Amino acid sequence: MRILIIACLALLAVGCQTSRTSVNPIAYQGGDGSSYEQAILIREAHCREAGILAQRLWLERTYPGYRAAKESTQTLANRQYAVFEIATAEGQTRTVYFDTTEFANK
Repeated sequence: MRILIIACLALLAVGCQTSRTSVNPIAYQGGDGSSYEQAILIREAHCREAGILAQRLWLERTYPGYRAAKESTQTLANRQYAVFEIATAEGQTRTVYFDTTEFANK
């Protein structure tokens, strides 16, 4: 699963239309994703699809074997968020928040 996500992320990074001449690696900033205030901020996603794959890669790295139960988008204080409700491999439920404002409309 991880290799598939990485391969898709690489293909999208190449395929995204951008005017930049160099491609910076995607970086994660912000908090631990436990709330809107602690949302994970994805930097350098040059298109919406790359940002979505970066979210899934973060989830797989942080919660190996997780299962997505529900996904929604929210707007709060002029910021856009992707909210994932997941079940960890151990059976615990978590809600994870990503700030998608930088790439949501690309």
